[in-house]
Amino acid sequence: MKIRKRFLLWFGNQKLGKKLVYTFLMASVIPLLAAQVLMLFVISGNMRKKADELMMSQLVQISERMDLTVDIYTNLVYQIYADDAVASGIEAIGDTEPKTRVRAYREIFERMMQYGGSVKGVECISIVLPDGQDITYDFGLASVVDNLWETYVDKRSSRPYQLAQEQPSRMAISPTERIVREGREERMFHISRQLHDFKDIQKGAIGTVIISVSESVLNAVCATVQEGAEVYTVTFIMDEAGNILTYPDSFYAGIALAPGRSVKEFVEKTRILEGKTIAVNHYENQNLGWTFYNVYDENYMLREVRRMQYLTIVIGLALLLASVFLIRYTVSLIEAAIRNIVSGIVEVQKGNLDVQVSVEYKDEMGQIADNFNMMTGKVQHLIEEVREVTNKQKDAEIRALEAQINPHFLYNTLDSINWMAIEKEEYEISRMVRNLGVILRYSVDKSNKLATVAEMADWLEKYVSLQRMRFNDAFSCELYIQPETEQIRVHKLLIQPFVENAIVHGFKGIEHGGILRVDVMLSESHKELDIIIEDNGKGIEPEIAEKWNDTAAPWQDGAGSIGLSNAFSRMRMYYGADASWNVSSIPQVGTVVTLKIPALGNGQAFREESEDENYNR
Repeated sequence: MKIRKRFLLWFGNQKLGKKLVYTFLMASVIPLLAAQVLMLFVISGNMRKKADELMMSQLVQISERMDLTVDIYTNLVYQIYADDAVASGIEAIGDTEPKTRVRAYREIFERMMQYGGSVKGVECISIVLPDGQDITYDFGLASVVDNLWETYVDKRSSRPYQLAQEQPSRMAISPTERIVREGREERMFHISRQLHDFKDIQKGAIGTVIISVSESVLNAVCATVQEGAEVYTVTFIMDEAGNILTYPDSFYAGIALAPGRSVKEFVEKTRILEGKTIAVNHYENQNLGWTFYNVYDENYMLREVRRMQYLTIVIGLALLLASVFLIRYTVSLIEAAIRNIVSGIVEVQKGNLDVQVSVEYKDEMGQIADNFNMMTGKVQHLIEEVREVTNKQKDAEIRALEAQINPHFLYNTLDSINWMAIEKEEYEISRMVRNLGVILRYSVDKSNKLATVAEMADWLEKYVSLQRMRFNDAFSCELYIQPETEQIRVHKLLIQPFVENAIVHGFKGIEHGGILRVDVMLSESHKELDIIIEDNGKGIEPEIAEKWNDTAAPWQDGAGSIGLSNAFSRMRMYYGADASWNVSSIPQVGTVVTLKIPALGNGQAFREESEDENYNR
């Protein structure tokens, strides 16, 4: 009590200017600065959390791309596995006739060269027979004699071979290992599987196929920083046994993480992020059994927040000093300003972030008021950002759940149905299932990317064949592709809604005589691709066609068809004002849809698209 009385007496004896300075310091400036600093620390924590979420999202995307990449090579193994010519050749190798064996070796080598040349990154293909013989073609050396397995006396002792024996009904993926080939140290991983002769499945395995793939394939998928740019993040892959499958510095690919050493310690030892404060995120791919790691420099990711912290503290101190020096001469103005500021603070405390503090003069108190207004505006903006990010995160989680269905399961199921149809000699069903599998793979695999006109035509033929079967050959299809357009690239599934609309609606109720014609040709200037979809079906009303020809109507009100609305909207998103279309129709006579899009087959437009695809890969 005595201390309190002494303090009140001392404070009461101070001059008004000092009273205001002390009061201002204790009641306004210090709390505001503390609130700002605290808020910045909170923002820093939120930014760190967002950085982790961003890196985790990046890892998920890399994992999904890796699934697609590995599928390319496992599908190559499946092709060899299902190749009757390979099985026949292996059987012929056991023949006592030398010419027969030589012919069988040559045929299998030709198959190997065909399969390996179709996929980038394949370094070697080997077929190891149960008796230890092997048929090997090394693509790096272009040799059937010299190959990367030359250090093995018996290739059955190799790890890929043994893993295939341990998992006879599954595809075995061996971790990256260091291999010396022609004096050069290279890094590769292997995919292996036992081979069976489908004509005599009870005979057991007739051999084991081993495909060796360059580690650079994995590294390319994990690359997140462009060459020459500042390195602030490292992405790499490790398997369940602690083997490093790929690393930005390929020197460390193919080694095993030392027992007891953490991932953070390993990255620090590699010195890629030397002297930086790092954080580690990881994502486990259950399909491959691999763990994807992302290590990033925290200071780099939070550099703007830290800069804001220092800037806010400096500005706050400057305002404090200015207020101390000027308060003696502007007592009355400060009192009015303080009242305004305190009133604004009260409103903020009540939750009213729209409050604006008004000060008549542009002195230091006015600056404080301006900063207060800016601060409340930033707080309100940050609240909106957090709300928006939360909604986007929820949407992303929903999309992630929707994407959990593995298309590979559908492909395998269709393949099984196909073989069952062949065994039952239901070749028409087999053809339908095979076409459906091609259509599904074409539709699901990077549906928003580009495909050549030739690829689109191949898909369209299979799609129409299924539709004809569905409608009991009620219509026929005429497809004309101008040869010069075959390598021009268009967005996948661009014309599918128009073809489907012509079949489902145009030929509705028609039992025979329907004709669907699709023409793809270049314009006279060779700068534009013209696609014409024509049918002799029921047609549509003129007013509906006029709505479709209105460039604003399709994506505003849909003009009565969600499918065509999406199709026209996609054209506008992909090609902007360079895309145009025309719909003309006569009821009970037919409909003609003409699409005009840029010819992305040469020039700058094609190069930019190719660069974008290479970067994404």
